[in-house]
Amino acid sequence: MGFFDLKAECAICNKQVGLHRFQIANKEWVCPECFKKCGFTAMTPIKTMTASQVQAALQEKEKSAEALKTFVATKKIGSFLEIDENEKQWLIPDGLFGGKKHPKIYSFTDIIDFELLEDGSSITKGGLGRALAGGFLFGGVGAVVGGVTGGKKSKAICDSLKIKITLNSMATPTTYINFIKTQTKKSSFIYKSNFSLAQDCLSVLQLMCNESSGQDHGSPDSKSGTSEADEILKFKQLLDNGVITQEEFEMKKKQILGL
Repeated sequence: MGFFDLKAECAICNKQVGLHRFQIANKEWVCPECFKKCGFTAMTPIKTMTASQVQAALQEKEKSAEALKTFVATKKIGSFLEIDENEKQWLIPDGLFGGKKHPKIYSFTDIIDFELLEDGSSITKGGLGRALAGGFLFGGVGAVVGGVTGGKKSKAICDSLKIKITLNSMATPTTYINFIKTQTKKSSFIYKSNFSLAQDCLSVLQLMCNESSGQDHGSPDSKSGTSEADEILKFKQLLDNGVITQEEFEMKKKQILGL
């Protein structure tokens, strides 16, 4: 059927649908109800999806709704990320103040890679089969540091801070954890606290990737081969660029030196 045909049939529920519909591959259509049930958004590449792929996405959505009933968060990072370590699952709360309406539940193995984006620029990357690039971990779930400013003069205002997660899913190839959506001064408590939470999320995402790929969970020093001096130098760079305070620098230096 052509795009301007008044009537078409939904390839999923077989109901008649008017001009308000969504085209998928093979010149087939999906009705608004099925589109919504699948959890699709304007970013979903639905035009390349077959009816069987849409059906699979719908079944996955229904399965996720059932899984939410038994999801038990053993770790929460603010209102941005929840992890069920027993079932090796995670979700991004989709309600106000960390509430959950219809969040999608993912497995550790669903993560391909991720990156922290500030005003559209990539600060730190990590993912399956690799360590965090442009940063490293301290004490397991700790701060991700290094490569934040790169010696460049940074803006005093942040318009957007978010983590982009690439997933092994045709229906939802990417998802985002949004920390800042409006103009925020980098000197403010809001920016610093959200940046810290973003660091924690990055650390946990990398640990989930490591666990799903069976990587060694040894200390960060043994993986990266960085010396104590190198680690202190990177923290000094953060101090010079105003990302951390003198007190935070001294605390980390003592931690690295074991004092």
